[in-house]
Amino acid sequence: MRVLAIYGSPRKDGNSAKMLNAALSEFSKEAEIHKVYLADKNISPCCAERNCLELGYCDVEDDMQPIYEELFWAGVILFATSSQFGDVTADLKAFMERTWPIRGKLKNKVGGYVVSARRYAESTMNTLHAFMLRHKMILGNSGAIAYTVTEEGGLENDSLAIKDSHKTGKRLVELYNLIHSSN
Repeated sequence: MRVLAIYGSPRKDGNSAKMLNAALSEFSKEAEIHKVYLADKNISPCCAERNCLELGYCDVEDDMQPIYEELFWAGVILFATSSQFGDVTADLKAFMERTWPIRGKLKNKVGGYVVSARRYAESTMNTLHAFMLRHKMILGNSGAIAYTVTEEGGLENDSLAIKDSHKTGKRLVELYNLIHSSN
């Protein structure tokens, strides 16, 4: 099983990273897990030149090019983001925009997410759902949301967040195995 973990939060060891790591702990030791920390990457937002429609890929030269290969490689794609101003982080949004030219190429990959938020995570969840649905991915479940997080280390305020993160990981493994056991 090939798993791509995309850390969208600017904090490498923040609450959403802790939740993502809890979800990843549900994958077997044999699973290959690749991690991408978007905050470490230089990813420009979509420049809307529309060259990608003719080329079939985005020709902006930055750190996005190797991530495309990771997306194609993975069977499971798991996102983590904090909810900033009621939506995914700017780094994750730029990443999402830049996947437009590869739509259809992530079809049937299993996807899931974890979100740390203070409040108002609905738009964040909608953005993640829309990303997966537009790419024809299989949405693993409703994700894991930490609603009471207000500062680093505040995850202890939400007893369900880590439990739901584990459930998210288990469900993604279950779906992946269901899909690939029939092949």
